[in-house]
Amino acid sequence: MRHALAVGCLVLIALLSACGSGGSPPGGSPLPSPIVVSVSPAAISVQLGTTRQFTATLTGGGASGPGGPAWLVLGSGTGSIDSTGLYTAPLSMPGSPLVTIQCSSTIDPTAIGIATVTLTVAPVYGAFPVLFDVRTQNSWQAAAAPVTVGIPLPLALHNNENTLRIQTQTGGSVNAQFRVTSRWPGGSIRWVLCDFIADLTGAGGVGKYQLNSGGSGSATGTSLQVINGAGSIEVRTGNLNFTVSKTAFRLFESIVIDRDNDSQVDDECLDTAVARGIVITQGANQFRMDQIAPTRVEVEESGPIRVTLVSEGVHRNTGLGLNKLNFVVRITAWVGLPLVRVSYSFKNMAGNGVASTAGASAAAQLAQVETADAVEFDLPLLLNTGTAGAQIAGFPVVHTAQTLTGAEFWDQQQNYTGTHDASDTGNPQPAGYNVGSGEGSSDPLTNTWPDQTDAQVAYALTGKLAGSGTKGPGWMQMTGSNIRCTTIVRDFWQQYPKQLRMQGDGLMRAGLWPAGTWPMQVFAGAMKTHELLISMDRIGTIDAAGANIRANILNDPPLAICNPKHYAAAGVFGQIGVTNDTRSSTTDIIGAAQSLVGTYLNEVVLHEGDLLADRSDGNGAATGHEYGLWNFGAGKTFTPTNGWEDNDYEVSRAFMNWFAASGSIGAQRLFDQTTRHFRDVQVLHADIGQRFAYTEAGNPAVSAGNASQLGRTRTTPGNKQHGLGHYQLNDNGLSVFHGSFLAQHYLMTGDALSLDVLKETFTYLRGTWKRFFDAANGGVDSTITCPTMWLANGLFLSTAYLEANGLNDAAAATMQAYVLAAVRVRQNTTSPRDPTGNGFDDNAGNFEAWEIGSIAEAMEYARGASNDTSIDDNILRCMNWLLGTNAQVYLGNLATPQFGAFAQFPGGVTDFGGPNLMIGAGYVGAFRASAAANWQTATQNLLSRQNPNIAAATIGDPNIRHSTYAQFFRAGPYILGALRP
Repeated sequence: MRHALAVGCLVLIALLSACGSGGSPPGGSPLPSPIVVSVSPAAISVQLGTTRQFTATLTGGGASGPGGPAWLVLGSGTGSIDSTGLYTAPLSMPGSPLVTIQCSSTIDPTAIGIATVTLTVAPVYGAFPVLFDVRTQNSWQAAAAPVTVGIPLPLALHNNENTLRIQTQTGGSVNAQFRVTSRWPGGSIRWVLCDFIADLTGAGGVGKYQLNSGGSGSATGTSLQVINGAGSIEVRTGNLNFTVSKTAFRLFESIVIDRDNDSQVDDECLDTAVARGIVITQGANQFRMDQIAPTRVEVEESGPIRVTLVSEGVHRNTGLGLNKLNFVVRITAWVGLPLVRVSYSFKNMAGNGVASTAGASAAAQLAQVETADAVEFDLPLLLNTGTAGAQIAGFPVVHTAQTLTGAEFWDQQQNYTGTHDASDTGNPQPAGYNVGSGEGSSDPLTNTWPDQTDAQVAYALTGKLAGSGTKGPGWMQMTGSNIRCTTIVRDFWQQYPKQLRMQGDGLMRAGLWPAGTWPMQVFAGAMKTHELLISMDRIGTIDAAGANIRANILNDPPLAICNPKHYAAAGVFGQIGVTNDTRSSTTDIIGAAQSLVGTYLNEVVLHEGDLLADRSDGNGAATGHEYGLWNFGAGKTFTPTNGWEDNDYEVSRAFMNWFAASGSIGAQRLFDQTTRHFRDVQVLHADIGQRFAYTEAGNPAVSAGNASQLGRTRTTPGNKQHGLGHYQLNDNGLSVFHGSFLAQHYLMTGDALSLDVLKETFTYLRGTWKRFFDAANGGVDSTITCPTMWLANGLFLSTAYLEANGLNDAAAATMQAYVLAAVRVRQNTTSPRDPTGNGFDDNAGNFEAWEIGSIAEAMEYARGASNDTSIDDNILRCMNWLLGTNAQVYLGNLATPQFGAFAQFPGGVTDFGGPNLMIGAGYVGAFRASAAANWQTATQNLLSRQNPNIAAATIGDPNIRHSTYAQFFRAGPYILGALRP
């Protein structure tokens, strides 16, 4: 049933005051004001057979009000409209494609508002129904696969998630769950998170679905239940129930299925007497999750399709009275599926809140490190038999099923087999912590620092069955009396060392850091996240094919992919253009630019591997880790070159923009992997060194008069970890904040951990930013002298946090407005090298095109997220400066200057990447603000000038680094947007 109040007309009643001397006839009552009816949208295209919601605003009518709306479609065969304003287009084209929709007042039928509809046969993008494919990167097939995906909607399309529905593209109903995660200014839906169970048995494992209006929102009456008690939470999916404790959390207190086939889900699967959850071991001491009450155990998401619980606490050894590593756990289950997903993160939160602001105190805190011999997840099965069936996967061998009894076991360990090359000066072993400098190793993954080659990643299987191979896919399966349990570890071989172990007594163990390898080190604030999937079936036979499908659910989860034209129409990625999934089509580009764009796209695809591959530039002979992704080998399968580099974490956002512009699932997967890796090793979560004597009422980043270091990373030259925030003593680190990809990751995937990390980094940035800019609150006013990147990154991160919170976060809105005000002060201030005041010189009085490009990119992002057209003028002024000669920026050092083909430095020295970031970030906003055709000419001129530079960005070229080529890559979707017809 439609909820008419939710999607119906907004009626505004204007009352005239009875007081005052004017406006009344002699001796009579005031005349009622005339009733005015307006309809939105006033003009729109609608595809045949689809629906579109209209709203009406009625004002006037005096004390009696304007009445309600009465809807009418004029003409025969032109469609219908219901009392809520939902228009349904006809199935076939009437005599004219132009249709008039009329809304009148029920009090005064002569008060009429009009909307014009143009009927089309072709799909209308950015409107309902939103068609999408559910697909996977490896095209696997399954009859029931859980899907969680964010779908964006354009401004003013739809307001109420309770009238949405998921359908097959043939019109069949699909039970679904909806949650709005972000809204546009004005309240319409910007992002909606959709959950449903997809059928992927079609050709290529593709399911055809659509998001539509005219529904009743989230499904009702499913078998998914949550019983939230005082001491525990029980989740019932319909064929699997599990319970977690609120007081002594150890993951699962119980997991039950219907083992005896009596139609009752009440037969225990776990040996609950020995269940331990996840245990950290150091020497003879164990640190368990259940030895101290967790700080919270809550139902984070609960609906008819999916439920997620979250728990936070600390591993503790009660006998020693010591804690070791905090944890955050999220447990997810789906209706009708025998699956439970566990996301487990450990974080070193020791040493929070150093009272002293001295550098030595901060250095000592930063040096704090937690060590451990093992981090292990134990799942003790209640087999009810003396013999266990077992199988474990490997590559290139899937090991045959065996039986285990008594003390028999299998133990598979994935590890690095090479040795560190001490002679490789570009690939140094991570150095020890340097007291007083704030630098040193922050490496929670491994103590070794390998060359990244596949030959050095291998596994060995020992126990009853021996074997070896290169890349274990990370699943194991064990059977007993009417039970089959499959346990999968995500990205098993990529994140060595890892272990899978099965024992004849029913124990299944996932070694997240297995015993017998080198000791794990976790420096202050570092985090690592692991994901596991557990399935419990009522059957006692091995099923390797089924195990592979469930491993795919975790490692290659289904994704909903809309047509790129929908993403462009939605506007949530800014003013991007579109191409195809191979990024070769130029059909949506103005004709004069198609050849230039074709060359550009070809070079981007050809050299995309330069971002993701082993390279020597700036990296010595080391491979695969200039910017940190050395131990995450999934990208090594990405063509055209084996290897992996992420280069610059804003490349994560660029991958998402390329996905939106092309529909390439490969781009989306790389976006997901780089974002998750960033969360693991680039963000410090501890409150590192409260060093700044600064206060601000109501600012959560400030504690006891000192701004915290929450969410910081630190510069570590020894191991080349870079990212969002470099921590160095006596350094503010504001030059490296971005974070917008964390917002997009949360909005697209629903991954709440990305929102957690974004909140921490925003909290830190806000406190530190205001310390350097807010003289009124104990800081200093650095608006005029700060580096341009401070402005850019402050705007990036505040906008990202605002977007991820539905554009309804007061702190983020205040921060964004504060930064924009600083931008405008800077842009209205002249300097000796910039008499027009349009540029952004740095604190040394110099101009760098790449910095101004970054502020233009940040303004473009803020403009799109907040729909703030006032920012257009600031972008236009940036671009006028960049494309002019007023600040000694010469146009490519050409004999005849070309508008748009500029270089970075006075004298015309060509900068490989800077100008391309300008075009990507600024031309779209500048073109929009100016409405001048010469902006498209500038785009073409710049492509003509810079395409040869992109072509030169080959492996081994000493003149270009990844950080420069990344700017070519980041620009692409915006280039396409600037050159749309």
